[in-house]
Amino acid sequence: MNKSLNEKLINFINGIAEHVFLVQFVISAIGLIMNIPHLLVLLHNSMRTSSTNSIMIGIAICDLIVLSENVYERVQGYWFFGSQNPCINEYNYWYMYSLLIGDVLLTVFERASFWLGVFLAFTRLVIMKMSGTTLKISKPLFGYLLILALVGLSSVHSAYYYGGYSIAQWGTWEPKKKCTGYPANYSEPTFYRNFADNENLFKIARRYQMINGVSRILVSVSYPILTILLIFEVRKSAKFASEALSKRNSEERHRTCRLILVMSIFYVIASAPAGISEYVQLFVKIKSNSILETLVGYGSIFISALFCLNASSHGIINFTMSSKYRKTVRKCLGLETRSTGSATFVSVSKSSSHI
Repeated sequence: MNKSLNEKLINFINGIAEHVFLVQFVISAIGLIMNIPHLLVLLHNSMRTSSTNSIMIGIAICDLIVLSENVYERVQGYWFFGSQNPCINEYNYWYMYSLLIGDVLLTVFERASFWLGVFLAFTRLVIMKMSGTTLKISKPLFGYLLILALVGLSSVHSAYYYGGYSIAQWGTWEPKKKCTGYPANYSEPTFYRNFADNENLFKIARRYQMINGVSRILVSVSYPILTILLIFEVRKSAKFASEALSKRNSEERHRTCRLILVMSIFYVIASAPAGISEYVQLFVKIKSNSILETLVGYGSIFISALFCLNASSHGIINFTMSSKYRKTVRKCLGLETRSTGSATFVSVSKSSSHI
């Protein structure tokens, strides 16, 4: 009875979970379209003035690479090589190689994006606590160096595992009789992903997963801690800011902090399920054909969809909560607002937007 119930539940979960692939594709496509102008705004001269903005540039670049790879993989899967078209060799060398490169890019830049989010909150917290002093950590250069360091470390970690893979020939593919446009007796070689050191594959994969799991868990724990510390720091400095600074500067400072707080909350939502999933896979024995196996299997796609949703939100959050960002958007569009007396004039610049 229990076995029959489990099978029905697994089939029910499979029926729902299959739509996650489509949801992931739609969110990735929307996020890709939204993040391109978001990155262009962040690259504007008026935005490249602090380390926090530099870090946000790095996050936007990482997100764009991940979103692009998701869109590429789904487009190929839905309409080309993964579409089960009997007239296309879906195991050709270049497609298999592109999937391997795609997996490397996904792991490198998704991990780097999460950690850049952590350091975004951490950097802002340090700047607030050391308010009134000149810090190198507040300079744009610090943000750029941090991006290079985190992407480099993430690349080393991914290279440890994916560096052992190669694309090896497996067999041959022949088009079906109904396929037209092929000469008689036509065939193509098929390829698959092969790990060179098969004897140590389990050990290497286990070690890679262990480090990856610890990284995700640390990220999941760091975000709430930094968010709470930022909240306390914002409240602590509220009175001082209102007295020592002008009302406009005080409000802009608080908007920047609120922006980072909101981004941190979104990152917690996106990273926590990934950390839990890695923890479960590392320390819980998962039985084959079980409900847990089904949830963990589809969970990676669901987690990826959460990441894409989080990446899509960054432009909206910045536009909503940062007056400087909105002002830069107007500059990029060629709209300039200037005040003369009590009247306000909006002019359209004939020059380039300097994006």
